[in-house]
Amino acid sequence: MEDIVAVRVDLEDGAHRFFLTWGRIQDIVDPEPLERLIFDHCKSFDLGGIPKKACVCYTLQEAVSAPYFYECFFTMVQQRIPSGKKYTKWLKQMDKKMRVGQELYYLGNPNRSHGRSDG
Repeated sequence: MEDIVAVRVDLEDGAHRFFLTWGRIQDIVDPEPLERLIFDHCKSFDLGGIPKKACVCYTLQEAVSAPYFYECFFTMVQQRIPSGKKYTKWLKQMDKKMRVGQELYYLGNPNRSHGRSDG
């Protein structure tokens, strides 16, 4: 599961939003390219505020309370990650998709209703 990472987007008002995506795609060690990619694309989502920065989380646990964590996580773990030469091709495909804003799973704005009722 270390191929799936959570990325926290800090908003100007101090709130946070989270994304799940594939780790180690743009760079095996340096998180900065992924953080920049998420930051560039996060503005097209309903964040409920102005994004200030994006940071890769140390663990997925940091994002587990976000509204759509489990739905997005389940979707991602259903995808098979190939091995060998097919893995290299998969990496290139994921990088291409991520650069155009795909494979970035926004975990939602907790200040929105999400269709739940209190009664």
